[in-house]
Amino acid sequence: MSILAKKLRDSKLNVVSLVDQQGTRIGRELRKINLETRYNSVDYLTEALLVAAARRPNVVEIIKPNLASGRIVLCERYNDAFFAFQGIGRGLDINLLECISAAVAEGVEPDLTFLLDIDPQIAISRLELFPKHRIEKEAITFHNRVREGYLAQAKKHPHRIIVLNAALQINEVFDNIWKEVEKVLVKGQNIC
Repeated sequence: MSILAKKLRDSKLNVVSLVDQQGTRIGRELRKINLETRYNSVDYLTEALLVAAARRPNVVEIIKPNLASGRIVLCERYNDAFFAFQGIGRGLDINLLECISAAVAEGVEPDLTFLLDIDPQIAISRLELFPKHRIEKEAITFHNRVREGYLAQAKKHPHRIIVLNAALQINEVFDNIWKEVEKVLVKGQNIC
């Protein structure tokens, strides 16, 4: 995402970039609580509510005001992650998650989403050098379900979600992203 933000800024566009749940102090604190390994037995609904509560400040304090002022907002993860992780991955009721998500997002939906798709086993192997949080330590079956959840979101929203092969070299992945971003910029849409 930082490469895309830089390219947009180099094109003289006003860009704000953030990571879901991490744009505000309270969001970071809630996310930290949710991902700490000492809470290995977190109830799935509690986990979902913590994710939603951590996302909410991003929406009201960062995303909405910046969109209203004409800035492009880039957000690493958003509602699609909620449905992939908590819905398909954890098996929570999608209708319940849609209600929670609607309340949190207040109608803020991205015009364009990139799903960087890769086999979960490869993705996990790329994390071997880094400490893993509670959810990254889940079994591969969970990560496979999350991937299925993301792909289901892509099928549900084909006008918005573009699936890209993340196993390619980073410059190839970015070239594919930039081609799609240019199309949106020509139309004058927001990127979120």
